[in-house]
Amino acid sequence: MQNKYFFHADTSKYGDRLRRILITVFVPLIALCVFCTVQIVLNYRSEFALLLLAVIGGSVLFGMIFAFSAVYITEKYKRRHARYTFFDFLPCGMVFSEYAGEYVHWGDRVILRRLYFIPFETLESVSRDPKKAPHDITFKGEIRGYFFESSRLGYHVNEDGGIEFDTEPLNDGMFEKLHEITVKNRFGNTKRLEKSALYYLEQYKNIPEKKPFVLSDFVTVRRRHKPTTSNPALEAPSYNRDWK
Repeated sequence: MQNKYFFHADTSKYGDRLRRILITVFVPLIALCVFCTVQIVLNYRSEFALLLLAVIGGSVLFGMIFAFSAVYITEKYKRRHARYTFFDFLPCGMVFSEYAGEYVHWGDRVILRRLYFIPFETLESVSRDPKKAPHDITFKGEIRGYFFESSRLGYHVNEDGGIEFDTEPLNDGMFEKLHEITVKNRFGNTKRLEKSALYYLEQYKNIPEKKPFVLSDFVTVRRRHKPTTSNPALEAPSYNRDWK
């Protein structure tokens, strides 16, 4: 299996969580509605039946509002993490980006992200516990942490294979130094992520040392043109040694 260099967030867990929440909420509501219906049938001529009808109507209304709200929040989280949560492998290291909330400023929605850059040069270890936490993975080393608006965290790879942010101040020390981070339940089972991390770390270690730049290897010295004449006799070698 080919090693992946980019991992999207696993958003299937939000759908599973939504189903569990809806089941937990709707089962008691349905049971309450069934109970009220039975009591109405048994006491359909009493005033108590009207109260039970109101309880049924309130339960249905609450269930509809709760369901729409839960679906909206779940879909929003799925879209946000699908776009802003990812793991990217670069020639010089790894980037872990995570959606970290949002707010509205002057009518514009601002997305926040946490971004961690893990250089291969200072990476100490990559570890996971497949039995206790198969969806978590831990990285140790000199890690840089950033927490800004998503629009400020764009980056690209420079000519030396290193990371370079599009927002210039982020390249000059606007980050938090960390020794360890744990990616928790963002990419499903992390077995393949660990395999890719170790593979690209080994690739980085085996990169041949860059040779020093020598100008003469790229620029040839132009030979000086020897003066000539139109008379071939003058160009012929002379053996005259009379220098008087």
